[in-house]
Amino acid sequence: MFRWMHCDSDSTSLLIMSIRSPVIGNEEQELPFDINYIPEIFLRKCEEELNETPERKKQSIKDLRNLLSNEKTTKEICFHDDYLVQYLRHSKYNTNQAFGRLRKFLIFRKKEEKLFESFSDEVLVKPSANFLTVLPKRSPDGCTVVLGQLSKWNPNELPFEDLQKVFLITFLQLFRDPMTQINGIKSIYDFAGTYFEQFKYSTPKNLYFLYHVALCCVPGRYKEIHLLNPNSGFRLLWSIIKRFLPDKIIERVFIHSDAKDILNHFPKSVLPVQYGGELLDMHATNFLQRANIEQVENTVVGQPNFF
Repeated sequence: MFRWMHCDSDSTSLLIMSIRSPVIGNEEQELPFDINYIPEIFLRKCEEELNETPERKKQSIKDLRNLLSNEKTTKEICFHDDYLVQYLRHSKYNTNQAFGRLRKFLIFRKKEEKLFESFSDEVLVKPSANFLTVLPKRSPDGCTVVLGQLSKWNPNELPFEDLQKVFLITFLQLFRDPMTQINGIKSIYDFAGTYFEQFKYSTPKNLYFLYHVALCCVPGRYKEIHLLNPNSGFRLLWSIIKRFLPDKIIERVFIHSDAKDILNHFPKSVLPVQYGGELLDMHATNFLQRANIEQVENTVVGQPNFF
C-alpha cells in the first residue's frame, strides 16, 4: 500500500495559544497514514482550499518551470512535476510564492548538503533515533500526525547534526504524500524528562536554522503544534521563540501542562496509550527507516509522490 512510495498551563496558567481545535466525533472518518489514494472529500478540499483544478495545475507547473528556467541557478535543472506541485499546493497556486520558497530551499540545500545524506544502519538502531515518529492513524481531518518525545534524544549518542537530519529526512519524505500536501501536519512534542544537556543546543544559530528551514524553505503546512509537559527550560525557550513567529503559527500552537488535555484535540484511537489514547504501537509505520531508504534518491530535481 505504501508505494514509496512560512516565511510568506502550570495547570491553567500556561494558556493555550489558540482557539481549541474540536475533535471530530465520527470515527469512520479516521484513515490510516498508509493510504494510496485521495478520498473524494479531500479532492474537493484540494480544489476549494488550495485552488487546484486540473487546468490550473497543468498551467501552474508550466509557469513555475518558466520562472525556474530564467533563474541562473536552476535553468539547467529538470524538476519533477510532483516536486513542483508540493510548492504550488503549499502556496495555494500562487506561482511567484512557490518559486520564492523553492529558490530559498535550493540555496539551503546547496549550503547544507551533508544534511541530505541518508543515515547508516547503525545510526537508525540507536534508541535516540526513535524520538520522532509518524503515528499510524491520521486525524479525522486527514492530517498526518507526528509525535516527538524529546527526552529520548541523548546528545551523547546521537549528535545534534543527526538530530537535524532526522527532522529533515522525516519531513522531506512526508511532503511526498499527497494527503499531507493537501491536509497538512499536526505535530505533538512532549518535553517531559528533557534536561539541560539538550536545551544547551538551543543557540540563536540553531533556532534560526529551525525557523528558516521550517517556515521559509520547505512546503510544510503546519495545522497544529501541541507542546506537552512544559518545564522551566521550555518556558525560557518559548519566551524567546514566540517573539519571532508569525501570528499564523502562534495561533496554531497549543501548550498543555496536563498531557491528557490533548484528548480534546484528537480521538483516542489516534493517540498512544501513554497519552490516554488507544494506540498500542506508535512506531507501526516504521517511517524513519523507510524514509531513510527513499532519501538516497532525493536529489535536487525532487522525487515523485508516494502515489
